[in-house]
Amino acid sequence: MITQGRYSVWFKTPIGEGAGVVEFGPDGKLGGGDTTFSYVGNWTQEGERFKAAIFAKRIASGPPGVFGIDEIDIVVAGQSDGGVSASCTGFAKQSPGLKLEVVLIRI
Repeated sequence: MITQGRYSVWFKTPIGEGAGVVEFGPDGKLGGGDTTFSYVGNWTQEGERFKAAIFAKRIASGPPGVFGIDEIDIVVAGQSDGGVSASCTGFAKQSPGLKLEVVLIRI
């Protein structure tokens, strides 16, 4: 089970990889970012399964993002047993054939 709070996030696609921080809020909202992108979205939890819809937008110049575009709608789903880490997979609506892998570790 994902719990509210701050998580380190590592993510990768076949194009590249990155890391950042995500805050899971009590109201189903999430937000975060890394050095070049900000993230905002919503999350839900059902038992050990969770889902999130995230909008990522470039906020600073830097290397290409893991999807190769600067504004992206991402959908992820995963499982967490309530421990300190969770993993999920997803895709970008603008690039549905490009698999995203994500690991979250509670800070």
